[in-house]
Amino acid sequence: MIKLVKLPGEFVSFAEGFRDLFTKPSYGSFCHMLGAVAVCDESKNVENLCETLAADIDDKKGRSSYGWFFNHAKWDEDEVAQRKADMFFEASNLKKGGWILLIIDDTYKEKKGMHTAGVGRFYDHSKGHIWGNSFVTSVLQFKGLFIPHKAKMYLKEEDAASEGLDFKTKPEIAFDDIIKPLKIPELSELMVVFDSWWFSVNLINKTLGLGHQLTCQIKSDKLIIPENSSSIQVQEYDKEFKTEDQEKVKINVRGKKKKYKVIERIVELKDIGKVKLIISRGKQKQKPKYYICTDIKLSAADILSIYEDRWNIETGHRESNQKLGFKDYQMRDKEAIERFIQIVFSVWTALLLIELENETEKDKPKTIGKMVKQIKTSSTIDMIKEILDHFNLPNLEKGLLKKIQKMGYKT
Repeated sequence: MIKLVKLPGEFVSFAEGFRDLFTKPSYGSFCHMLGAVAVCDESKNVENLCETLAADIDDKKGRSSYGWFFNHAKWDEDEVAQRKADMFFEASNLKKGGWILLIIDDTYKEKKGMHTAGVGRFYDHSKGHIWGNSFVTSVLQFKGLFIPHKAKMYLKEEDAASEGLDFKTKPEIAFDDIIKPLKIPELSELMVVFDSWWFSVNLINKTLGLGHQLTCQIKSDKLIIPENSSSIQVQEYDKEFKTEDQEKVKINVRGKKKKYKVIERIVELKDIGKVKLIISRGKQKQKPKYYICTDIKLSAADILSIYEDRWNIETGHRESNQKLGFKDYQMRDKEAIERFIQIVFSVWTALLLIELENETEKDKPKTIGKMVKQIKTSSTIDMIKEILDHFNLPNLEKGLLKKIQKMGYKT
């Protein structure tokens, strides 16, 4: 196991950006947990994170103190989420405006027992019925770069009552806790993206009321009102078109070119208003898919590209879980779990910003896994240097560090 002897040097300036959000003791815990999450090789529960910290690291606390940091300390995980979003926007050169995507979805964590807040029986479309927790999740994206933004636990009505909280549906959580609080740079525009499960007149209208736009898939039985016509299911409307009415569209999807045959029309949705409808087929024999966008000025290619980027939230779920322990929490309290997840998401953001700062035009974008390995290597070198320095071994700069550099590592 790597022992963290100090906050990885690459993380120092990132962590400084959050100092004003914490008391001095909590800021120390924040820095320790950032570093530990990044390099811990075991399940990232509080006990293992505490064990990852070297016994003589500056201001190391006991395991219970880090538990207090997550459960009771006075800091706001939503402020942390906004601050790292601001840092992401800054690094992405968003000062002059541009489209920001806010992608919404949900995910599940299987658990055993009855004592974790919100635990219950849920239907996970990839596994069937599970016992565990359900989260509404989100990703922020700009020009192909993305970071996990927030994860908010869904509580069933009886669980919300037992926690002394008002019950919220998942669309209500998405709006109240994720969409509405998000602040974006001036001149920028926000596009909220989700799949057909999330379609809600209330959610769409409230999002539009904030001045944002929305792109989503809709189900085949959704009622639309074409121009100068009456209400009709979108699948029946599709039958009115002939093959020659379709246009060919090509877009780049995750580095690959994809071709579509599409129909695009401006239609009306009851209680929402005019939207751009895209009827899309990848191949002739494939069933059509239906998408809407509230920004009717966008082309079919724009809308399909935006929706294809929805997949990045699936990548965010998988990579943040496998590489950073997003679902390794062993806590019972809802707020503590959400705080832990926000620390994990902050590590992802730190790694991306480090990569953006150091990359050149010739560099190929690194995966989150490679970024984590790089930080682990850096921390291992710090650990070796600390040991040798303790014994006052001479010629450290010309000896050990020179050898490490020759091996291809940065020091």
